[in-house]
Amino acid sequence: MKSLSATAAVLSVALASLANVSDLSATDSGKSASTIDRLYRVDCGHSLANDESVWTPGENKGKSIEFSSTCYLIQHGADYLMWDTGVPESTIGDPKGWSTLPSLIVYHLDRTISSQLAAIGLKPADVDYVLVSHTHGDHIGNIGLFPDATVVVQQAEYQWINSPPPSDPNLNTLVTLARKLLGQPRRLELVTGDIDLFRDGSVKLISTPGHTPGSQSLMVHLPKSGYVILSGDVAHLEDNFERDIVPALNVDKSESVASMDRIKKIMAEYDAQLFINHDKHQADQLKLLPDYYD
Repeated sequence: MKSLSATAAVLSVALASLANVSDLSATDSGKSASTIDRLYRVDCGHSLANDESVWTPGENKGKSIEFSSTCYLIQHGADYLMWDTGVPESTIGDPKGWSTLPSLIVYHLDRTISSQLAAIGLKPADVDYVLVSHTHGDHIGNIGLFPDATVVVQQAEYQWINSPPPSDPNLNTLVTLARKLLGQPRRLELVTGDIDLFRDGSVKLISTPGHTPGSQSLMVHLPKSGYVILSGDVAHLEDNFERDIVPALNVDKSESVASMDRIKKIMAEYDAQLFINHDKHQADQLKLLPDYYD
């Protein structure tokens, strides 16, 4: 692994110059873009919610639903990146689970990020960057595992959790927990809009607000698998994505729909697959670490 100070310096320069990039094609031309080496799916928990209609308003009232919680490890040359960090490792073995909103949803953890990294010969200290889709607790529960990594968050997201709390009690709870879990990373990079992280088309942050003010998705380019978009929470279920259904807890419905539509256009342009973080049916069919996509 390269020097962390050198890594952070390079990233700072790259982000400073790319903070307002809005054209995802600016640094590549279709299939000529550079590629990452490997994409690993990391099991970051699963959950049971007691009312699916919160995620599918007007439908499925009082019906329970299981969700997956998925993180990803990305190998880009000598660099390793985590996309989200999942449910806190302290949850492991706790039959009561863990929750952001206990009256609605409870999360459980079967294996830790640390143990999964160890299965491929890595330690949390080997991770150079943590890319945050958004700051809900089930996505940033293990930020503390990576104290020397550069944590990349949208400026709008950081401002949101550090502003006066929302009046909605559920959103207030989520924001308060987010502020606690994120803490004050030693290396925090706040970005605005779309970012071509390495300026080679291999790893692209895509601004997809709506679920939260600074939600983002991630597109990676693989030599064999092509383009893959990691959803963040731009959508929770494949059906929601196809029908532009917006969960009740999203902060902005119109932005949510616009973000889903934007991802559809990018998928068409790049012939990209979409891996939906919380869609358990889809996640159960995807490769899991130590297996990988290349």
